[in-house]
Amino acid sequence: MKIIILDDSATVRMILESHLEDLGIGDEEIFSFEDGFAALKFIAENGADIVFSDINMPKMSGYEFAKELFINYPFLRNSTFAISGDEKRESFLRMKNMGVHRFIKKPIKAEHFHHFIQPEILKRRAIEASLN
Repeated sequence: MKIIILDDSATVRMILESHLEDLGIGDEEIFSFEDGFAALKFIAENGADIVFSDINMPKMSGYEFAKELFINYPFLRNSTFAISGDEKRESFLRMKNMGVHRFIKKPIKAEHFHHFIQPEILKRRAIEASLN
């Protein structure tokens, strides 16, 4: 499994990595990036199964990232989560209109994260098992 974390904050990336590790995801399955260009390059070369993307970032916004991601990898719409500390409804609506339907608010609480992410991880693990 390849899980992409895209956030310009090293602290947020570390928190997400820790929550994923709590769910049994190994370090070798987690790939963290601070800008969308690097994340898109990695996905083009290696693929991705689950994507977490911050909405507000300096080099490439989450909107721009999602647009490029879904043009090239439309199947990732169902396994992409937008992350934001921005409480503005417009931010979430804009991401939803782009095809992102799963959202995680900052600060990220472990129980909330686990509740939403664990089913996706279990689904991905089942797919992997059926292919092997």
